[in-house]
Amino acid sequence: MSIRLRLLTLVFAVWLPAAAGFGLLAWYTHEEQAAATLEQVEQFGLAVSTVVERELDKRVILARALAASNAARDGDFAQFHEEARNATQGTSDWALLAEADRHLVNTRAPLPFDPVPRVKPAPLTQREPHVMFVQQGPVARKPVITIFVPIPGASPQRYNVGVSFEPAVLQQILDATPPPFRGLVVVVDNEQVIMARSRDPEKWFGVSASPGFQQRILRNGTGFAASTTLDGVPSMTYLTPRSAYGWSVVVSVPMTELDAAAQRASAKAVAAAAVLLVIGLGLALLGARRISHTVDALRTSAALLGDNRVPERLNTGLSEVDEVGETLHAAGMKASEANQVLERRVLEAVQQAQEAQTRLLQGQKLEAIGRLTAGVAHDFNNLLQTIKTAHHVLGRSIAHERDRRVLEGAVRATSKASDLVKQLMTFGRVQTLLPTAVNLADVVLKGHELTRTAVGSSIVLSASLEPGLPDVHADPVQLEMALLNLVFNARDALPSGGRITIGARQAAPEETQHLGEGRFVRLEVADDGAGMSEEVRTRAFEPYFTTKPVGSGSGIGLAQVHAFARQSGGDITLSSELGAGTRVCLFLPVAACGAAAPAPSPSGAPLHSALHLLVVEDDALIASVTTGALEAEGYAVRLCTTADEAMAVLRGGEQFDVLFTDVVMPGKLNGLDLVRWCAAERPGLPVVVTTGYAENLNSISAEILRKPYDIEALIASLERAHAGPAAPPPRGAAGR
Repeated sequence: MSIRLRLLTLVFAVWLPAAAGFGLLAWYTHEEQAAATLEQVEQFGLAVSTVVERELDKRVILARALAASNAARDGDFAQFHEEARNATQGTSDWALLAEADRHLVNTRAPLPFDPVPRVKPAPLTQREPHVMFVQQGPVARKPVITIFVPIPGASPQRYNVGVSFEPAVLQQILDATPPPFRGLVVVVDNEQVIMARSRDPEKWFGVSASPGFQQRILRNGTGFAASTTLDGVPSMTYLTPRSAYGWSVVVSVPMTELDAAAQRASAKAVAAAAVLLVIGLGLALLGARRISHTVDALRTSAALLGDNRVPERLNTGLSEVDEVGETLHAAGMKASEANQVLERRVLEAVQQAQEAQTRLLQGQKLEAIGRLTAGVAHDFNNLLQTIKTAHHVLGRSIAHERDRRVLEGAVRATSKASDLVKQLMTFGRVQTLLPTAVNLADVVLKGHELTRTAVGSSIVLSASLEPGLPDVHADPVQLEMALLNLVFNARDALPSGGRITIGARQAAPEETQHLGEGRFVRLEVADDGAGMSEEVRTRAFEPYFTTKPVGSGSGIGLAQVHAFARQSGGDITLSSELGAGTRVCLFLPVAACGAAAPAPSPSGAPLHSALHLLVVEDDALIASVTTGALEAEGYAVRLCTTADEAMAVLRGGEQFDVLFTDVVMPGKLNGLDLVRWCAAERPGLPVVVTTGYAENLNSISAEILRKPYDIEALIASLERAHAGPAAPPPRGAAGR
């Protein structure tokens, strides 16, 4: 079978279901339109019924009001005539007072009024209103609709009060609200007599409905039913429920109106199916020609490939054929590219081997340096031990206070040198971890001087430590070294300045579930630098891997931090995106018991009392750590970043229990100036001064706290200062 015949078959296979679909759509559209029309008929009929009932209600209300008058109850015809005439003034209605067989008063006739017989004598209504239609009223001499109501409270009933109006009122309402469709609307009273009709009202007014329709009304056969109107039009007729007065509204739609929608929909469906068939046949013939050309192009490409030549890419406009042509072209290119790929892979293998050899030599060099460093550190540690012992021996024989302070300074320098030796031995990988309970706030404070100097003035360094954070179980020296490594790496990511944040909180269980049972603390260092690419991030913990220039780093910093975290029973994670900064999280186990509590105050005052402190510290890192730790202990803290700001606060009259201030800070005043001002202006305010320099502090009376300090030492100093002169701080211990 040829391509053209296959395409024609395909067209008919697609067209037949489409034509059937159009037919179903036409039927569905007809049903929808018919249902919509019938819904309109029902809603319109109910609306007209409501309007007609409202018109009757208006007359009932007027009649009840007149029946409630004393004139109607007492038979005072003159007074009733006056009241009724006033009540109906300005309307086309009139009122009357009637007995069972005659009218006694009629506002359309003046007084005195001679009683006239009722056209339709009827018993007096006792409770419910009664609506009556007569073709010719005894006074009006024209068709009249009258609503009779009883005299309330009268027993027996002697009179009924009636309000009359002309049926033309209803016809006017019907004329003013034509239906939104071609149909017939009829208003029928309680005796099945036509009161208004939207078509030929003069001909059919006052005529009784057909017997079949009367039976339908009497049976309460509301809703839709097929019928024929009085003028012989087959219709779908809707009968509303009878109103409170027994009236109904009939709405009819000719069957031809409902069938017209189906005929229009069918015509549209046939036209659409014909157009679809013509278009499909035309496209099939056009497609057959194009496919023939593409088959010839494929045949030519296959012949070129068989001759070991590269066929050209096809651009026929048919994506499937072009894909086959692309495959043939790729097959032709594959053989010619084989040699090039082989040569490139050989070159890459050689280059990788050279890089591996370079890394091996670099590793051997660093290992040799590490061993040398470890050996030198070991010998230097022995020398430091000798010096420290000699200082201890000399300390027993020195009595002069100034010489003792000099010797104690040398001892502190020896301790710092010993800590440096421990770091060197860790670098050489000969230092054994000695984990203890470590307070993270103390670690941040002790490493502050080094980190602040290293990051420079263009970088804002701050900390955010969760209050009441438990101690971690780790080697304090290694922890301090790991924190410094993370801060220095963050600094290197901020060549133009930025922000580094040190944070700590208790880790969530889902963060450490892979580490087993137990609680962990999450210590993180985050920067807002350039971030890392995915390739660099995945290799960040590899030993000796670095993106820094030659001479700017060995690439072992993060590797040492990683090893420390794992050896401590924790873990480390790194998250980073280009342009979004880097965050390194260190998970460390919580210590089984906390660090040693500070010694009791010599004065006997309880530690950690709820004091109100004025803290003056310009360094963001120290301020964020100390204020958080003090507030966690229950202190109320007011932080100022300069001595000028603190003086303004004190002048404002706010009361504090202790002033805790640094010495060196920006502004017109330093910490010592603030202390001297307080001695003169606030003499009763206890003062604690902290400093990392060897200033002459003998000129001031204050508790001295040397940097670096830990939180326990700070709390002890604050409590001693608040306790007062009963326990003055020993000057020889100022170098803690």
